Amino acid sequence: MNLTRLFLVACISMWSSISAFAQVQTTDGPIGLTWGSAFSEVRAKGIELNEFEGTDFGKSYIATKMEKALADQSAALLSFGFNDKLWRVLITSRPFSDDPTGNAVVARYSELVSLLSEKYGKANQVHRLGDSIYAQSAYFVAGIRGGQSRWFTNFETPTLAIQLGITATDNSTASWRVIYENKTFRRDFEASKRSREKGNL
Repeated sequence: MNLTRLFLVACISMWSSISAFAQVQTTDGPIGLTWGSAFSEVRAKGIELNEFEGTDFGKSYIATKMEKALADQSAALLSFGFNDKLWRVLITSRPFSDDPTGNAVVARYSELVSLLSEKYGKANQVHRLGDSIYAQSAYFVAGIRGGQSRWFTNFETPTLAIQLGITATDNSTASWRVIYENKTFRRDFEASKRSREKGNL
């Protein structure tokens, strides 16, 4: 399993429930995308899409060659559901290696929290260290990796659910990841998923 895929799998598993509020309504998605776009429309922008299997979000693709990618972005995973409408975007960073305290990734995470707060409003944060050694700064990344510690921020608008969080692949390598879900197209995805499952029973 290559590093990009490893980070994406780790990020997907970290998506949690969201409960905050702000007032932004737009069809514009992150990193130059448009919510509800078809696969062909995204590819027409010059974005390269390679199918990614093993998600619960319908047809999903790793996107590369994106003009509006973030500076330290490693990969983006775009999900189109079962009706070819972009409804979910996951972005993950390059790994912050050899940093068991997580100082570098936390600093970048804090920058992104500030930027997202300016755009989407007040957030709901969960910054919780684990017990025992995981409460010590030297074991911050180890705690994230093992699930003893949790570090994420949720934003919610009338149309979007967003979560920025920190994930880890080993005890000294972490990354940030942000997940966007468009609520309207998420409902469409869930309806098509139910219909699909009903037809298969």
